[in-house]
Amino acid sequence: MSQETAEAEVERHASWAELFFDLVVVVGVAALAHVLEGGVDAPTLGLYAVLFLAFWLSWTSFMLYGNVAAGETRLLRLLVGMLGLGVMAASVPGLVHTVLHEGHEEHAVTAFVVAYVATRVLGANAWERGQVVVDFPVAQHALGVLPWVVSIWVDPPWQVWLWVLGIGLDLFMLLVYSADDALKSLDDRLEQVRRRDPERVAGFAIQRTEFDAGHLAERLGLFVIIVLGEGVVQVVRTSWEVEFDRDLLRAGLSSFVLLCGMFWLSLLHGHAGVPHLRAGVLGARASLVIHAAVTATVACVAVALAGVVEHGAEPLGSDQRWLLCGGVAIYFLLGVVAQVASRDRQWVRITGRLVAGVVVPVLLGALATDVHGSTLVWYVVLVVAVNIVSQRAATRSGG
Repeated sequence: MSQETAEAEVERHASWAELFFDLVVVVGVAALAHVLEGGVDAPTLGLYAVLFLAFWLSWTSFMLYGNVAAGETRLLRLLVGMLGLGVMAASVPGLVHTVLHEGHEEHAVTAFVVAYVATRVLGANAWERGQVVVDFPVAQHALGVLPWVVSIWVDPPWQVWLWVLGIGLDLFMLLVYSADDALKSLDDRLEQVRRRDPERVAGFAIQRTEFDAGHLAERLGLFVIIVLGEGVVQVVRTSWEVEFDRDLLRAGLSSFVLLCGMFWLSLLHGHAGVPHLRAGVLGARASLVIHAAVTATVACVAVALAGVVEHGAEPLGSDQRWLLCGGVAIYFLLGVVAQVASRDRQWVRITGRLVAGVVVPVLLGALATDVHGSTLVWYVVLVVAVNIVSQRAATRSGG
């Protein structure tokens, strides 16, 4: 075997710099938990979704830059991006207090917006001249930050609606803007410049950027591990404020087992942190979209588990019950979507997972109004266990 072939077969892993950069996810997820702690209603969930996607989009832009740049990744650029994400996380509590509770910490709102805009612009300009990121076009385009810039001079609630518009523009580009559109757009701009000033673009070549699939899956999986780990941290931190007794042990143990079960499904029987997803089936763009939804959902479940530890001997309130049961239902619904996208046409198995993973948690959310919190978590653990058994059986049968 030649040296070149041997080197090509060496699997690439996240570098020390990338692992250090990923630590910012810990504080980001912890900060975003503040959005849901005061209650769960439509405005709160909407704000959580916007802030989570803002944080995730910023992190993803730098993660993909490292994926493509590999050994040529500039450490200073990663560290500046990490600082920006850290400022965003630090600003979340004050932002939530201002937007949802009519507080007066406008400086926190401004800090979050400025850090988000600066981080996205820095990420968009990280790419080499001529590179076209066809699988994640928003990594190179900062159109979605314009409404955020305008929002600095706008008061709530219109300020939040501008954030929604900005995230919506990014999602539109992510979902609708195709690889051919990106390449044609750059080619048209290049042709216009060539007509005006041929020397300016002499030797300029368009490079279609491809991601390292294995490295991408590893980084996405690490993100999910960090979110699950932050869930463990929230459970333990909440336990410090509760009397140590049998109820606390039941609540803590059930919460830990549930998080372990989600780890099992997402990382050991999934791919890129997505349950039931098989490697090499989905493109990078689809994997990233599902990953964003899965991580946001797992973070919601973690917040609910912290509430269980705090009030484990009592029935959960409606908000926390639906955050737990609804979050688990969405998690498994995304798993079924990934399964179908993985070209699994075992419809009996798919139907079973829909019933066990989606319908049952929804019924628990609707009917388990008088069930103690820790008992409800054990019911959800059974739901996860059924899915694990189903996945193991499918793996043994080659499905």
